[in-house]
Amino acid sequence: MIDNAHVGSTRLSFGTKFAFGAGAMAEAMYLGLFNTFITIFYNQVVGLSNTLIGVAIMLALIGDALTDPLVGVLSDRWRGSYGRRHPFLFVAPVPLAVMVYLIFNPPTELVALSHQWGLFAWLAATTILSRAFLTLYHVPHLALGGELSTNQYERSQLFSANTVIGAVSGAMVAFVTWGYFFAGERVRETDGQLVPGHLDPAAYGPVVIFACATIIIAIWGCAAATYKHVQHLTEAPEPTERFTIVLLFKEILSTFKNPNYVVLMIGYFFFMITSGVYDTFNVFINTYFWELEPQEIRWFGLVAAPMIILGAIVSPLLQKRFDRKPVIVTALILMMIFAQLVIDLRLLGWIPANHDPDLLPMLIANAGAFAFTIGLGSVAAVGMIGDLIDENELLTGLRQEGLYFSARAFFAKASYSVGHLFAGIALDVYVVLPFEAIPGQLDEPTLTRMGIVAGPIMALSAILAVFAYGRYDLTASRHREIISALEKRRLSDTSKG
Repeated sequence: MIDNAHVGSTRLSFGTKFAFGAGAMAEAMYLGLFNTFITIFYNQVVGLSNTLIGVAIMLALIGDALTDPLVGVLSDRWRGSYGRRHPFLFVAPVPLAVMVYLIFNPPTELVALSHQWGLFAWLAATTILSRAFLTLYHVPHLALGGELSTNQYERSQLFSANTVIGAVSGAMVAFVTWGYFFAGERVRETDGQLVPGHLDPAAYGPVVIFACATIIIAIWGCAAATYKHVQHLTEAPEPTERFTIVLLFKEILSTFKNPNYVVLMIGYFFFMITSGVYDTFNVFINTYFWELEPQEIRWFGLVAAPMIILGAIVSPLLQKRFDRKPVIVTALILMMIFAQLVIDLRLLGWIPANHDPDLLPMLIANAGAFAFTIGLGSVAAVGMIGDLIDENELLTGLRQEGLYFSARAFFAKASYSVGHLFAGIALDVYVVLPFEAIPGQLDEPTLTRMGIVAGPIMALSAILAVFAYGRYDLTASRHREIISALEKRRLSDTSKG
C-alpha cells in the first residue's frame, strides 16, 4: 500500500518508491529500441546512409531538447484537480506508442526504391514526434520525483528505485529481444543471405508490438498508482506573468544564475557526446567487431541489470559518506575506462580472437563493471539536480523541478545528438561500412577503423566532463543548511498566514 502521509515531511514508503520507479519501464523500453536498433535497422535492414540517420536522430534530439523546457515549465505552472504532473502522464503513452510503431514500419515503397531522402524524411518526422511524446511523460515524471521528498537521502533512494526498476526493465527487454525475437539466423529475403535475426526485417514486427504495449501499461500504471498523492504535492503558484515563448527562454536562462548548475550542464554536454557515439557504435561493435550472435548479446543486458542495481544501491551510501561530487567524478572516470577497455585491448592484440570460448566471459565481465558505474553515477547526478532545486528555492522562493530537470535534459540531448551525428558520419566516411554487411565478412582495416572510433576517440569528450564536474561545490553540509533555512521560511510563512 502507498502511504497517504504528507509527502516531503515524512519517510517515503516502499510502495511510493516502487510506484514512482515503475514509470521507468516505459523509458527503458523506448530507449532500448531507440539507442540500440534504430541505426542498424535503418542502415543494414532498410538501406539508409548512417550520415542521414545521424542527421535525423540529431534533429529528433534537438527537437526533444527544445520541448523539454516547454513541458517542464508547463508542468510547473499547471493548475487543476489532477495536479501539476499527472495530466501529462495520462496523456502521453498512446501517441508515444503510435510513433514507435511508425518508426519501424516505413512505407514499403520507400524501402523498395531505397529512396534516401524519403526514408530520411520518414525517420526524422517519426523520431521527432516520438521524442516529443516521450518528453511529455519523462519530464513531469522526473519532476514528480523531485517534489515527493525534500530529504536528500530519501530523494536519493527514490531515484535509486527509479534507476533499479529501469535497469531491470531494460535488461529484461534486451534479454527477451535478443534471445527470443532475434534469436538464431534467418534467410534475408532481399538477398537470400543467412544473417542474425536483428538483420532480418521480418523479425521487427513482434518486437515493436511488445514495445508499444509495455510503454502504455507502464506509464498509465505509474500515473494511476501515484495519483492519490496529488493532494499532498506542491501546487503551482498563481502566475504573475502571462506565459510566452520569451518568458520560457527567460526562465531557462535564469537557471544559469546558479554557478553549480552551469558546471553540471558543461559536464553533461561533454559526457553526452561520448554517450551518443557509444550508443550508435555498440550494436555494430557487437555484430561486426566481436561477431557475436544474438543469443550471446542477450547476456550483456542480463548481467548489466544487477550491476546497475548494485551501483544504484551503493550510490546513496557512498554519497552519504563521501558526498555527491567524489562519487560522480569517480564513477565517470571508471565509466570512461570500461566503455572502451576491451576494444583497446583488441586493437593492441591483447584479447582472444572472435569465437574463442574465453572472449565472451571477458566481454560480459567488462560490461558488468561498466553497468555498475552507470548505476553509481546516474543516481548521484539526478540527486545533484534535486539539491540545486532546493538551493534555487532558497534564493528565489520558487520550486521549479520541471524547469531544472528539463533544462538539464535540453543540454544533455543537444550534445547527445552531436555524438550520434559524429558516429553516423564516422561510419560512412571513416569506417566505410557497406549496406547489408555480413558478420565475419568485413575486412580487417574496416574493423580496425571501427574499433578506433568506438575506443580511444570516443573517450576524448568524457575527459573534459571529468574536469567540469570537479568544479561542483554544493556539499552535503551546505545542503543541510539550505533545507533548514527553507523549513524556517515555511514555518514563518505558515504563522503569518
